[in-house]
Amino acid sequence: MSNYYNMPKLPTENSPKVEIFVDDKAVMVPGDTNLLEALKAVGIETPHVCYHPYLPVSGNCRQCLVEQEGPRGRMLVISCYTPVAPGMKVYTPASSARVKNARKATQEFMLVNHPLDCPICDKAGECTLQENYMEAGQNEGRMRPEYGKNYHGNPEHQFIDAKGQLRGGKRVDIGPRIFLDEERCVQCDRCVRFMRSIAGDEQLQLAARADHTYITTFPGEKLDHEYDLCVTDVCPTGAMTAKYFRFQKRVWLLSHTPTVSMDDSLGANIWLDHADGKIYRMMPRCNPEVNRSWISNTTRLACLEFGKNRLPAIDMSAIKLEGKVAIVAGGECTIEDLAAIKMLAEKTGAEVFGGTFKKVGSPDGIAMSGDPMANRAGFKLMGLADDNLADLAKRASEFQTVIIVNNDVIGEGKGAADALKKIPNRIVLGAFDNETAKMATVAFGINHWSEVQGTMVNSLNMIQKLNAAPTAPDANLQPAYAVLSALAGTQFTSAFEAFKKAGEYASVLAGLSYDTIKSSGKLLEGGNA
Repeated sequence: MSNYYNMPKLPTENSPKVEIFVDDKAVMVPGDTNLLEALKAVGIETPHVCYHPYLPVSGNCRQCLVEQEGPRGRMLVISCYTPVAPGMKVYTPASSARVKNARKATQEFMLVNHPLDCPICDKAGECTLQENYMEAGQNEGRMRPEYGKNYHGNPEHQFIDAKGQLRGGKRVDIGPRIFLDEERCVQCDRCVRFMRSIAGDEQLQLAARADHTYITTFPGEKLDHEYDLCVTDVCPTGAMTAKYFRFQKRVWLLSHTPTVSMDDSLGANIWLDHADGKIYRMMPRCNPEVNRSWISNTTRLACLEFGKNRLPAIDMSAIKLEGKVAIVAGGECTIEDLAAIKMLAEKTGAEVFGGTFKKVGSPDGIAMSGDPMANRAGFKLMGLADDNLADLAKRASEFQTVIIVNNDVIGEGKGAADALKKIPNRIVLGAFDNETAKMATVAFGINHWSEVQGTMVNSLNMIQKLNAAPTAPDANLQPAYAVLSALAGTQFTSAFEAFKKAGEYASVLAGLSYDTIKSSGKLLEGGNA
């Protein structure tokens, strides 16, 4: 294992193309990357365990072996660390029995002392070792039964099981959110590299030597960081498991909805993993321009509350607009919601106020911008105020009706918005029965952002798509844009209609459709990504 790591250079649309020979066939590949990524670009998948495109390369698993022809003939090399060079000749298992046997051998060494935990392991179904095992075609073990497996881990955590077998540490509590199973660890050191190079806080390290090596925290310390749950994502074997998801659901029973997190203006790309109408976990969705493969614990764990304390849907006839109207919009409002708000403002002559009383922080350089008003750039694009809630509090006596949409101004304002309670007609459209809903004269339940289709513009000026997970607790709940447009007299029956209307307010959106916005988003004119 190398003591010096280099970040992999990943191919882009602008990568220069070079010709190399793979299994004696000429192919054009990106010329500014490693061989593993170059082969992937032409449809050749290479098994690997320690390699991760957004972590420094260590090259310690030896699973990505290929043959490369050089001055001394054909030599085995690791493709994750080998740079592409024009004219190079490479051989994969398709033409090289040596590569096939070498990969099979390294796989066998990796599994020889690995526990047979698959039936109870949370990583089963998305385990790199399982995938590589099937790829290698190693279907039977050669272990002599009189020897058995030689499990290792921290000597302090070893124990003798009911069969008299020495076992490694099981269910080791290494921090407030993570259990470690030392037997499953294959010392890929992805977690170490993540904490060192991405989180910037080296809380994990390899201890001991050779086949006695194990992952541990520093003496007397715990793994405790805002991004520590990312180590469960990068762990290829199920050694690192998240306490909140442990034994909750088999991964192959989960459906996956791609969407965008609306808790921060960077708009981290995520997967909502759900089953039976419930979100079980939130996972990072790779987007090189936004959050790469990471999400914060704050973002990830928020999904555990999405189905709780929800407002019910009620009859729309309960909403009465009286006198002078103020509309308060929160950062979770999508572009489609904002289009409906503008329609309603035009219909009623209402004034629109936007913003948040939450503290705006600084970017962490990983997956959070620090701005809790997720669609702030969308407000500006649509010509709506994004920071004038204090003005509304001062002028509350001027209004007879206030409509608050996706904004817990009372709970977050800590007294700054209490003046709104003096407005006689207080209508709240929101997902949760929070403090603002409790002070409302009418509290109208709507879909949460995880349950709607729509768009937002992030802090990089990229328009990104949200998709609806089928997890709404009440089938009668509607998106905010549907309720607001109905109040304006022309109800949008779909997000497509609302987005088309948004194009009338923001010319940059007029030429776009959901089909033209890629799953990774689209940089708008004048963007800075």
